[in-house]
This record gives sequence, structure tokens and C-alpha cells, in this order.
Amino acid sequence: MLAYLQNETELTHSTLVRILKESGRLAEFFNNPQRFMDAVARIIKYELHRLLVDGIKYEKIPGEGAAAEWEMLLFKNEELINYLTAQQVNKSIYEYVVYDSDLEREFALKLDQREDIKLFVKLPGWFQIDTPVGKYNPDWAIVKHNDQTLYLVKETKGTRDFLKLRTSEADKVRCGQRHFEAINVSFAVAVNANDV
Repeated sequence: MLAYLQNETELTHSTLVRILKESGRLAEFFNNPQRFMDAVARIIKYELHRLLVDGIKYEKIPGEGAAAEWEMLLFKNEELINYLTAQQVNKSIYEYVVYDSDLEREFALKLDQREDIKLFVKLPGWFQIDTPVGKYNPDWAIVKHNDQTLYLVKETKGTRDFLKLRTSEADKVRCGQRHFEAINVSFAVAVNANDV
């Protein structure tokens, strides 16, 4: 069921599970599974389209008379906050950090409480690294200061055991690790904030 919905909506497994649980209508699946999945996919696609349209804004480009033009843009992520999947923090460049899982929410909370962490940010979806197996979007950029300042990139996973991750996901993380080694930035998989 989730594979079908992921294919139709391009949402993550954890997001779909949350939507289904919070809908309160999961029991309807057993009445007619295919009809239920089709209806869920249609509703989610509709809502995603609505969010895209709601996210459009127009800005006037400086100029006078005929030289004045308008530019159509999508709202930047920091302008739209889904308070269901955002955590208020102090040590980030934004007041809220968006998270994709409970693991990431807990990670952000713990980073925010640590004295040695000066700044952290959940990297936006557009921050991608090209790899031979597809684009990779690491989770976090962190500035840590003890005796020296360290610039870190972290990927949060429930395990460091790559055999337990999906093959494509594990391959992208490995490629990301090599990318950051090449530019001399510390990168590692973190299971919790103590791994930073």
C-alpha cells in the first residue's frame, strides 16, 4: 500500500504513515483496499497541488513604467512553516526547524540544548549533491565549537548499519560521505545528538 502511495505522491514513507494514522480512517482500507488507496492518492495529490499554488508569490522587479516587471516565485521554505512538522529552536538561522521524523525532531531538540553547538540548520530539499545513483540531500549542517570551530554535515538515521538501509539510500549516503571528504568537511551518520 505505501509503495503505491509513494509512487503516486512522491512523499516519504514516514510522511504517508503519519497522514494515514492521523486521518482516523485507516479502518476503511479493509472495506475496499484498492478504492481506498486510489482515493487517498487523489486527495494527497490535490492537497500537494493546492500547496504549490498557494506557495506562489509575485514580486515587483525594480523599474519604472514599461521597465517595471513582476516575477513569479515559489515561497521560500522559511516563509511557509508546517507547525505539525517543525520544532521551535534557538540555535538555527530560522526560528523553526522542519523535521521528517521523530528521530530528526529529537536530534534538533538535543542540538539546541548543547553548549558546544553554535548553529545548526536542516538542509533544504534544494541542497543536493549529484551522485552516480541519484541526487543526495544530507540532513544537517552544524557549527560546533570547543577548542576549535568545526563545520559538520550529518545524516540522521535510526542505525549506522548500512545493511539495514535501502540499497539506494545507503549508496547515496556513501557517495555523500566521499563528496564531503573531498572538500574536507566532516560528515557522518548520526543516530542521536551525542554522535556530533
